[in-house]
Amino acid sequence: MRLIFVFFFIAVGCSQRSSAPPTNTDISPNQVRKLQSQRTEKFEELVGRGVIEFRWSDDDGNHMEQGALDFWKQGDAVSLRISKLGELILWFGGDQDQYWLFDLLGDETVLTVNGEGAMFSDIKMALVMLGLAPLPEGLLTVSDGVVKLVDVDNRIWTIFYEPATNRPLSIEVIDGDAVSQATHRRSIAVEVEGLHALHWPITGGLIDVTDSRGNTEIKIGFETLSTVVSEERFDRVMSLAFLQKALRPISIHYGKEHD
Repeated sequence: MRLIFVFFFIAVGCSQRSSAPPTNTDISPNQVRKLQSQRTEKFEELVGRGVIEFRWSDDDGNHMEQGALDFWKQGDAVSLRISKLGELILWFGGDQDQYWLFDLLGDETVLTVNGEGAMFSDIKMALVMLGLAPLPEGLLTVSDGVVKLVDVDNRIWTIFYEPATNRPLSIEVIDGDAVSQATHRRSIAVEVEGLHALHWPITGGLIDVTDSRGNTEIKIGFETLSTVVSEERFDRVMSLAFLQKALRPISIHYGKEHD
């Protein structure tokens, strides 16, 4: 069975915390939203480089792959190119309308659009879990520094933030029977053009994410993240039509959400 990539984003062997992370116990829900909006407001367009390792299970057993990662974000759209020893093995992307995966792990290139059971098929949710977008709308409460949110889709969020930088430390999302978790293990400063490095916003640099769907674990280690994107070809890396012409998949599979 070919891999139906359950990405967007991320994690390998997410170990349990031995103790609760540090939290700001004197903060209001309005302050939480304001601080996250301020921290992420410069992340509208991003380019990143790093490494990725992912594990998944299917009918053929347990699997693991790893490779170099090229990452692009433009609004609520993302594109992730994964290569190994200089050879492209996976290319994932999408926005609020659809998500897609080019799988080059086998002998033939296969494109899957809106694959069923895909991890982070909700791109906006993925961006929040990566710490690159503010929290969604919904009922937000804070108790002893623990942020709880029931969003408009009735997903239940539990978030811990680091007081000094306001970056996420851990995020859990319960969506029906599915549980997604993100653990941010170290930070990285996001380069902002025209801003001194001491004032660059902080976000997660090493992020473990698990998803109960497909028994999936992925780890991303960002080596760089930057808002300097003037030389990036968003018109190509974000375009399913362009990539389809360039990668020439042998077969295309559509999920139920495809019209």
